[in-house]
Amino acid sequence: MRYVRSFAMAAVAIAIVVFTWFFRFNDPNGGFAGLTDDHFYYLLRGWQILYGELPFRDFVDAGAPLYFYVSAAVQLLFGRGTLSELAFSSTLIALGSALTFWLAARASGSIVPGVLGALFQILLLPRFYNYPKILVYTAAIPVLWWFADRPGRRPIIWLAAITVVGFLLRHDHVAFVGLATVTILLLARHVPWRERLRHGLLYAALSLAMVAPYLVFIQLNGGLNEYRRQATEWAGEERARTPIQWPGLFDNPDGVSEAARQGAPLERAVASVRDNRVAWLYYFEIALPILALIVLGLSRDAFRPEWPHAIPKIGAVAVLGLILDAGFLRSPLQARVADPSVPHAILLAWLAVAVPRLLFARSSLRPAIQQRAMPIRIAAVLGTIAVVFILGAIFTNRLYDRLEDAYLTEGPRVAIARAGIVSQGARTDWDLSTWENRANRSGLMTLALYLNTCTPPNARVFVQPYLPQVLGMARRGFAAGFGDLRPGFFDEPEFEALAMRRMRGQDVPVVLLDVADSLENFRESFPVLTAYFDAAYETAATHVFDDRFGVTLLVRRGVRTNREFEALKWPCFN
Repeated sequence: MRYVRSFAMAAVAIAIVVFTWFFRFNDPNGGFAGLTDDHFYYLLRGWQILYGELPFRDFVDAGAPLYFYVSAAVQLLFGRGTLSELAFSSTLIALGSALTFWLAARASGSIVPGVLGALFQILLLPRFYNYPKILVYTAAIPVLWWFADRPGRRPIIWLAAITVVGFLLRHDHVAFVGLATVTILLLARHVPWRERLRHGLLYAALSLAMVAPYLVFIQLNGGLNEYRRQATEWAGEERARTPIQWPGLFDNPDGVSEAARQGAPLERAVASVRDNRVAWLYYFEIALPILALIVLGLSRDAFRPEWPHAIPKIGAVAVLGLILDAGFLRSPLQARVADPSVPHAILLAWLAVAVPRLLFARSSLRPAIQQRAMPIRIAAVLGTIAVVFILGAIFTNRLYDRLEDAYLTEGPRVAIARAGIVSQGARTDWDLSTWENRANRSGLMTLALYLNTCTPPNARVFVQPYLPQVLGMARRGFAAGFGDLRPGFFDEPEFEALAMRRMRGQDVPVVLLDVADSLENFRESFPVLTAYFDAAYETAATHVFDDRFGVTLLVRRGVRTNREFEALKWPCFN
């Protein structure tokens, strides 16, 4: 029987990988050769490595050095362009969904709730570039459970390794995985306190030892204090730019839909939830770990008597869910609701089994609770109805259309053929020569085409506004060590001096600045850079692309131009 279950788990996991891969790859929804502008934010810094520069030493590292190296490695191993990145990200998202299924099935003890947990994550549509937020925790949670079952050095060594890899992928993972490790040490009451303390110290020592080579590199290339200052500056400004929001459950910014105003009461209720999908998901994700801890507190065995040490295992996942909610759920919420999905999917699957046992298995309740079981069961039934209604209303909305958009409604052959079309489209779009005569070419693609056509391949481009997709598609590195330099970010004198030192040693034929108030704010925030631009460059043109993105073009004084870029009438240097 055990082998049959293992075979069934493996078969379902493979099916989830295949489904998720085609579901995401066949409908990438990226306007720049399959990718979004935010994806290019990370890729641009990874591709900077291909131009011979290293994170922190040569450009500002926002705290994700390993991610940048992975992005560069994908280009070297699988081919230059967005197709390799799209396929790689789709594969890791699909793998993460399968691992989430496996963990959810383990937590619930059943395959069906495990599938539901995986579908919860899949339908949240994690952003392609956020695959580390899935993989780090699908790696950490089973090791936390391993420690609960067999406390010893081996799981601690693996936890330290996962912590360091997570830290290098994105620095805040070290805090989140570290807190989850502390939680399992606190909850593992079957382990003596002295042994838990020894394991905690070993975990801290191993983590520090493993990250030491990276810290030595930092110290030798600018210093840990400078690195801390840069990371703190970026994190502080990013938090200020993307604050925590408390959205209204009935405040749809696009207005109340027709379905929410008319029809039967149930239809209006469903439409109202769908109109405010992000807000309902946000509060659901905040409430889910809390509800799980409440249900866990009612039980003597986490309603999983056949699963050893179920209470510390589920408790650690619930605490991790709260931690990730606090760390990831910021503005804009629509892009972030999938980020803490790993613990949430596991808790959802576990609750799918725990709540029925709460209702019908009296022996799983704590003795003190058994006398007051009826009001608790009534609350559990009402809560279950609310959860089913909310998730059902959200995830059934346009579900068939989503599957149809990914060509998954017409059989495997059509889906495979669609994948070939998406692949060819990404290859074609990466070839900028194919954009020259397109009538539907966006303004930003015209700007990318200009930079690619009119600047030397080894040139750097200084960019003030947030336009990572432009430099990415243009295949040009950024100047001064900053992919963009918006007012409010790195506007202290030491960062400005650093930008000046780097840029003086680079070939920077053109500078792209913003327009209007943003340009004036830039001039006020960066007076040294502004004085340098005024002396060494001259304004050549101003243009608003796609009715949204204003760009002021500066060209280096004394550089001869050999022609004009026809589409913009801008000077060419190549």
